[in-house]
Amino acid sequence: MFRFVSLGVSVIFLILFVLLAFLPATYVATYGVEGDAGAIFMGRRASPMFLGLALLMWQARDAPASSLRSTICWAMAVLFAGIAVTGIIEFLNGTAGAVILIAALGELIVAALFVGVRDR
Repeated sequence: MFRFVSLGVSVIFLILFVLLAFLPATYVATYGVEGDAGAIFMGRRASPMFLGLALLMWQARDAPASSLRSTICWAMAVLFAGIAVTGIIEFLNGTAGAVILIAALGELIVAALFVGVRDR
């Protein structure tokens, strides 16, 4: 199951890399946020992080159950839960539209999946 989750998240991270590197204004507009110069700058700056995370999860996909794999799972759970929480907060603050709640639900599901596969 860890392999499946890792591969799926690798694809998600790769898609985020492409979107943030090449279409940052379009990406943030999805959530009802203006794609101004600051958003474009931050999106492009963040894009290599997602490429690195895609590579990490791709390479970790066949890692045997171990403390390292458990740590990777906890790190990914914290990452996805944190992104979900910030999305919910920005919705409540009126910064982002309701679409962010759909993304947050997906992010919470991925966080839960990583917690579930951490020791298997």
